Amino acid sequence: MIRGAADGKPAEREEFARRYGPLVRAYLVARWRGGVLGGEIEDAVQEVFLECFRDGGVLDHVDPSCARGFRAFLFGVVRNVAMRAESRRQRKREIQPSTSFAGDLEGAEETPSHVFDRLWAYTLMRQTAEKHAARAREVGEAAVQRVELLRLRFEEGLEIHQIAERWGLEPWRVQKDYARARAEFREVLLEVVSFHHPGTPGEIARECENLKLLLRGI
Repeated sequence: MIRGAADGKPAEREEFARRYGPLVRAYLVARWRGGVLGGEIEDAVQEVFLECFRDGGVLDHVDPSCARGFRAFLFGVVRNVAMRAESRRQRKREIQPSTSFAGDLEGAEETPSHVFDRLWAYTLMRQTAEKHAARAREVGEAAVQRVELLRLRFEEGLEIHQIAERWGLEPWRVQKDYARARAEFREVLLEVVSFHHPGTPGEIARECENLKLLLRGI
């Protein structure tokens, strides 16, 4: 998808913007919260995508083998766009040069970089859920039901015995399907994380655990 977006394919670019647009916007909102640049957030979001999609743009320089992964790459792009906007405003003397825009200050309740990391974790989990559901539809009804089982367990907060009662099944059967569903989801999660964060199996597994820790803040 990233390679296709860099090559100018409309569908891939639309998907790229859908996946990462909320993440970019959330970082800028956190960085410029309460500041004079708050009204320029949407323009900055568009500037990020222009940087990505223009001929010879930043997506042309993505290195799939980079150990830091696509998260660090995208964060750098968004941060550079934000800093340029801040510099432009300073040059126009609409603010004092000493005004701080970046919320990445020690002691802040939640820094923009932390907001970015949390939303990055959410983005990857959402991608995993979509890919997991799509794969289940290809496999068949039983796999689709296991996806629904995870939704009932985590989105609706139902216990296994409650789901079993709703479906008219024995709890042990639902528990068995639940274990399989979790294993299937983790398999897809590893694929998604390895795409964005190349590394050894151990490094990818640790990145998955980091995502879970970040999601506790959402």
